[in-house]
Amino acid sequence: MIYNYIDLLLHPVKSHQDLANEREKLEKVKKSRDFSLVDDDLHETREEKKNFILDFASFATISWAFVLIFAIYSLIFFHFGQYLSDDLSEDGFLASVLGGSLFQKKIFIISLLFEAVFFPLAAWVYIKFWRVIISFFANLFDKNVERESLDEVVNTSLVGNFFLLIPILGKMIKSVSQIFYIFIGLKHNLKFTTTQSFIVVISPLIFIAMFMLFMAMYGMLIINLY
Repeated sequence: MIYNYIDLLLHPVKSHQDLANEREKLEKVKKSRDFSLVDDDLHETREEKKNFILDFASFATISWAFVLIFAIYSLIFFHFGQYLSDDLSEDGFLASVLGGSLFQKKIFIISLLFEAVFFPLAAWVYIKFWRVIISFFANLFDKNVERESLDEVVNTSLVGNFFLLIPILGKMIKSVSQIFYIFIGLKHNLKFTTTQSFIVVISPLIFIAMFMLFMAMYGMLIINLY
């Protein structure tokens, strides 16, 4: 299980190509006229794929471990910063940066603990969100996407949580890498074109921009009416 997770992390292109090839092989076996061969090959292909791919629970469990590690070392760094700020009695830029308000400190700790405890729920919402987005564009681009292949693309993007192990920049790298892994899955697993894959991964930003534009226009309309 961990080996497959790391393999998808390090070799996303090859992994998604292998998944797509296995799916194509399975379809060919199903259409074969030699029914005796179908049963054997179909069973063998399913077993190979079952041993390779991880389901959502497996991805979420391994990723949760990285989130917990991130939360632990973030709290350690936070308390270390608190120690430094208390030790710096003189006023200055460093002291002000490390100090901060009590409210900000509480918000940081609460949000960190919330993220660590409720990660499985957040991951589930994340998966559902991207399923809807990809399904929408698959219909728009006239792509025949099976649920299993869709799950492969979305679930495997959770490997980006590995980058939370990198201090300071880990969270940003994690967010960017998850988009990257979805892009790779769309292109090499679902066989979207490069342009189509790019449109899908930036679509949330497009939807947000359109929503903000709509709200701004609506607000201007209300102001003009009064």
